[in-house]
Amino acid sequence: MVDKPYIACYNGDTKKKEGFKDMQFVSGKAKHQLDAKNRTRIPAKFKNAFPQNEKLFFVKYTTGCVAIMCESVMERKLLSFSDVDPADEDVYDAVEDTQHRFMIPKEYREFANLTKDLVSVGMGDYIEIWDEKTLEGKLNGMTVAEANRIKKAYMEKQEKQ
Repeated sequence: MVDKPYIACYNGDTKKKEGFKDMQFVSGKAKHQLDAKNRTRIPAKFKNAFPQNEKLFFVKYTTGCVAIMCESVMERKLLSFSDVDPADEDVYDAVEDTQHRFMIPKEYREFANLTKDLVSVGMGDYIEIWDEKTLEGKLNGMTVAEANRIKKAYMEKQEKQ
């Protein structure tokens, strides 16, 4: 690895290098779009959670979506599995342009069936980028708004008990 702050995990022992800014917990959803050149911006509420100056990667992580992980999270996830050696085509450097956009490679767009309308979902220490229609299908035909409404009603009911 390069000489910069990151978390390293060895046999379950997490060690922080000096100066490391913790990855903030990311949750929730945000809609955004791919432009005509297949670029998108990571929604600010998610992008600001990544440690500054840490390399980001697109990862073929779950069928139907593309994940974005910072270097420290990627390293921790890889070290948690023995004998895992991701193929080069499964991990791609996410390079930000001067307008703060990231170009999602064709192979990754095809892997996740990404079209114009996207939804980013916070997954704790990384984000997943879904095609909006694919994600709605994963929610058993419900729209994101409907699923959020049901979740809110359920949480309110739980608090009253």
